[in-house]
Amino acid sequence: MKKFSLIMFLCLTYAMAENIEVLTQGEILVNGKALNSKDSIKYGDTIETKKGASFRFKVGKEAFLVSGKSKFSLKKEKGTNIFELVSGSVMGVFAKGKHKLKTPNMTAGIRGTGVYAKIKDGKTYFCICYGSTGIEVKYATESEVLSAKHHNMVWVTDDLIKHTAHMEFHTDDELRGLEKMVGRVPAFDK
Repeated sequence: MKKFSLIMFLCLTYAMAENIEVLTQGEILVNGKALNSKDSIKYGDTIETKKGASFRFKVGKEAFLVSGKSKFSLKKEKGTNIFELVSGSVMGVFAKGKHKLKTPNMTAGIRGTGVYAKIKDGKTYFCICYGSTGIEVKYATESEVLSAKHHNMVWVTDDLIKHTAHMEFHTDDELRGLEKMVGRVPAFDK
C-alpha cells in the first residue's frame, strides 16, 4: 500500500523590520528551503510554491496572493519595489509608490492599483483590475498604458499585446480580501 502524504501547514509570521505578514497553505520554499513558522520573507528572497499550495502575504501597504506551482522573487532596485514572477500566477494590490511587476515577456509599472498576472504556455495573461499601469513588452518598441475601473485584460507575448474580453483565473472577492489585509477597499467598490 502506497502511503501518500500532503504537507500542509498554516503559519502567520510578522516581521517588524519590513512589516511583512505571511499566511500560507501547502509547501512553500524560500531560497530553496521549506518555509516554517519562524521564517520571514524579505527583499532578495526567491519563493516557490508547490502544487496545491497558496501563499498570501503583505509587505508594507502591498498585499499578494500567489497560487501553487509559482516561482517569484522580491527585489528593490533604485527605490523601486520589484515583484518578478518566473512561473505561475500572482494577484497584487499596491499603494501609491514605485513598483514593478515583471514576467518573462513584460514589465508593468505600478503606482497604486490592483493587478493579476499568470504565465501560461509562454504568454502572460495580465489584468489591470482597477487603476492604470504602463506595460513594456520584451521585444516591442512601444509601451502601452492600460486603465480600468473594473478589469481590463490582455494576453502578452514577447512582441505583442492582445486585448481580450474574458476575465480569467481571478475574482473580485480575492481582490477584496487582499485590500482588506492592508486596510483598503478596491476602487470598484467605492
